[in-house]
Amino acid sequence: MRYKGWIFLVFLLSLSLFAQAQGQLLQVIRADSLNGMQQELIMRKTLIGRVLLQQGTTTLYCDQAVLNSTTNNVEAYGHVRIIQADTVTITGDTALYNGNMRQAYISGRVKLDDHTILLNTPKLDYDLNSKMAIYHSGAKIIDKKSTLTSREGFYNTVTKNFLFKEKVRVIDKDGGSVKADSLKYNTASKEAYFIAPTQIITKKDTVITSRGFYNTISKVSNFTGRSTAKTDEYILTADTLFYDSPTQIGVAKGKVEFISQKEKVILKGDNGRYAGKTGVTRVYGHAWMQNIMEKDTLYLTADTLVSVNIKKDSIRKLFAYKNVLIYKSDLSGRCDSLGYNVQDSIIHFYQKPILWTQDSQSQADSISLFMGNQKLKEMRLRGKSFVISIDSANHFNQIKGRKIWVHFKEDSKLNRVNVEGNGESIYYVIDDKKVTTGLNRVECSRMNLFFEDNKVKKIAFITKPEAKFVPPKEWKGDLQELDGFRWRISEKPSLQTILKRVEYQDLVKKP
Repeated sequence: MRYKGWIFLVFLLSLSLFAQAQGQLLQVIRADSLNGMQQELIMRKTLIGRVLLQQGTTTLYCDQAVLNSTTNNVEAYGHVRIIQADTVTITGDTALYNGNMRQAYISGRVKLDDHTILLNTPKLDYDLNSKMAIYHSGAKIIDKKSTLTSREGFYNTVTKNFLFKEKVRVIDKDGGSVKADSLKYNTASKEAYFIAPTQIITKKDTVITSRGFYNTISKVSNFTGRSTAKTDEYILTADTLFYDSPTQIGVAKGKVEFISQKEKVILKGDNGRYAGKTGVTRVYGHAWMQNIMEKDTLYLTADTLVSVNIKKDSIRKLFAYKNVLIYKSDLSGRCDSLGYNVQDSIIHFYQKPILWTQDSQSQADSISLFMGNQKLKEMRLRGKSFVISIDSANHFNQIKGRKIWVHFKEDSKLNRVNVEGNGESIYYVIDDKKVTTGLNRVECSRMNLFFEDNKVKKIAFITKPEAKFVPPKEWKGDLQELDGFRWRISEKPSLQTILKRVEYQDLVKKP
């Protein structure tokens, strides 16, 4: 019997040393009543009324507790409250606390308060060593600026880092919100880190992304996954997107797409910048524009595109710089730069532009194109102006002057051409039998030419002309060409030319 007693004492000592090695023994500080019992080497104590237990800097309050001194565990019931070093307070209806592992399992109206946030959940696991709180039954987290809910969550009370999973929702006091399947959030910095498809909603805009971060206070976002920012007026999409909601400044990189919903204008490019307050959008690198009209679509590409939309002044303009190509069903052209007044449907081409309309070619130092009802209406050429049209016999009718005004019919064919200053023309005469009888070479400072099916039907000379009729048999040398004549149809851009240049064949929306 003595031998067995010694074995028993050694066993108890071993358990005690093991408990001390894992964690300090739970100490009973207070209880209204205490009942103890020993069963098969297990020491259990039942504590009732105003129970207070302590382990180092951790205290546990409850109405009733069952303390296992052998395993250093406690079951707590009624108004449970666990306080760790005056930094974290957890309350609930019941709790199981492992003193050796320093782990608590709390259930029933659980609340965690770390002076930064208040967490509410039905069940909570808390590791006092790692300061990590874990829940799997849904929770609501409240701080001064926002409320967050999720199905699952992991919270470090030291670093203030949260990892939320399943049905994550963040609602700030300004009315903004975040919806995600998974989300990392720091309760101190108020920054949310996205690792799954996420939707951010503010009063002014909505952002959809899959990766990046968002500051719920400053409303500044930086997204590294393909993201979209939406307002009532525009949609901005890119592979990476920085967006400052208060200033409405967005910086986009990688397959940028900007859609003006009201104007039905689409801008695309490698990179872009949007300033909402000034209404200026800049797209550069394979820049491309699509203006969807009711009956047609205007396409444009350049090195850089700048869109200006100032609502208070009703200003809606587009500027294109360097290597500009333009295409419409009844219009093609190229130039160095242009300005497009969207509201008035006026396009200004600069630095030796050249345009093709139906069977005519126009070039000058600068050109202004006026449209009405989405059709060509008028073209104004300034400085070294030259207009060429092909008639039914494939002759090149030519008009040259300092200024040329071109008027179009409904089918975008030539109707009337007015020349002012240093006017010269060559036009072919075709009889009723469609036989070319000759050509007229005319020099006149000012003249008006009237066309029918790209044939000159009538010409009016404002000042005294110098004219010469030349029959076909006398056509020699450069008699059929005005000085500077050059038919450049091979340079005429098509829609495929534009799409191939910017590599957007799969993205273009067909008219």
